[in-house]
Amino acid sequence: MFDFIKYKYVSISVSILLIILGFSVTYGKYGGFATSLDFDGGLRTVIDFEDSVDRSKLEEYFSSKGLEAVLVLMDKEKNHYQIDIGLGSVEKIKQLYTEKKGSVGVDSKSVPAIDALISLVSEDFHLTKEQILSANQVGSVVGAELTETGVTLLGLTLLIILAYISFRFQFKFALGASVALVHDLVITVAFIGFFQIKPSIPIIAALLTLLGYSINDTIVIFDRIRENAGNLKDTFAQVINISINQTLSRTFNTSFATLISVVALIIGGAVELYDFAYVLTFGIVLGTYSSIFIAAPLIDIYDTLHKRFRTA
Repeated sequence: MFDFIKYKYVSISVSILLIILGFSVTYGKYGGFATSLDFDGGLRTVIDFEDSVDRSKLEEYFSSKGLEAVLVLMDKEKNHYQIDIGLGSVEKIKQLYTEKKGSVGVDSKSVPAIDALISLVSEDFHLTKEQILSANQVGSVVGAELTETGVTLLGLTLLIILAYISFRFQFKFALGASVALVHDLVITVAFIGFFQIKPSIPIIAALLTLLGYSINDTIVIFDRIRENAGNLKDTFAQVINISINQTLSRTFNTSFATLISVVALIIGGAVELYDFAYVLTFGIVLGTYSSIFIAAPLIDIYDTLHKRFRTA
């Protein structure tokens, strides 16, 4: 039987180092998180392209123009693509527009960026007005609202979980679970920044999903700890360790079965789901780790400190 509690401070130290590494690379190397149209604003258009135009051709086109575009295939049968371009590329788009229209004396400053983008793409791909299904400029105000909504959802989720576990178990269990969930959330955000994954609504959905998955694993272990605490005569630390070992096979089997489904999205899914699947895969592994090495050991630390202060 493996002694998980023996290495509780090692696992906590590893987590702290991962958080420091993730945010150090995020801000030290990249200067922050990757920009995203959903949160930072930008240009978004949906275009009905000819069948001969595919993703690789569009990627090559925008790359040759020096523009970073996110492409989403909205309708495979009709070849409808959503094109997202961040606000940082607005000046470049206007510059390209001026170069193309300079011979007729067009002032790019008076032309909205979204119109300049549509004009460029329409001429280069010989599009008609009917093929431009939608064209909008998303402001950073919308992005700020989405950020606030995302943070609020995550915060409310944590509070509800804390209240439920306090009612269902004891406060020390709720505290351990809540800290473990915050741990999962912070490390996953550090992972997103480390690999410069663009924040988006699906990423928020992935974060909420991994919180639910992680707490599910944690509650299974907590339930066994509570059951064993009433039946075994061992110390509380030994009860925790026995409980983790008893639920270990169930935890790993559940995680492995879930990972199969998520990895399938990466292998055979659409490109648009890759970031969602990457975050979810990392979250499942992290949630399993935190349930065993963070949540349960934290209960032992709290119990030890509580007894020490009571006897002091």
